[in-house]
Amino acid sequence: MALNIDCEIEISEDSEATATTGEESSSFRDKSTTNIKKKISSSKSKRRCIFNQEWLKDSKYAASLRKCQANKYFAHCSICKSDFSISNGGIYLVNHHIEQAGHKRLAEIQENEQCKI
Repeated sequence: MALNIDCEIEISEDSEATATTGEESSSFRDKSTTNIKKKISSSKSKRRCIFNQEWLKDSKYAASLRKCQANKYFAHCSICKSDFSISNGGIYLVNHHIEQAGHKRLAEIQENEQCKI
């Protein structure tokens, strides 16, 4: 069972913030408008992960992972010959890319070609 309540926040110029939901209303008179505006604007700031050179020291990543030259929030996979975003997850997204079926298939093909040589 999930509740779906729409919440609407109104900020007035007389240092009063009113929150209205589908069921009830309440006023927050003890907080000034500037404090509420700071909280709203600070929640919009995002932390973004950039490529970490330390990842290349791990043998799991050293063979295929490269820093993307065009964007610091992306990594380059030399096996797939593609760039992928790491901005919202860092090493988790690198591991996710390695576990994808397309990457595994291309890695297997590359390994078979090296064995033939």
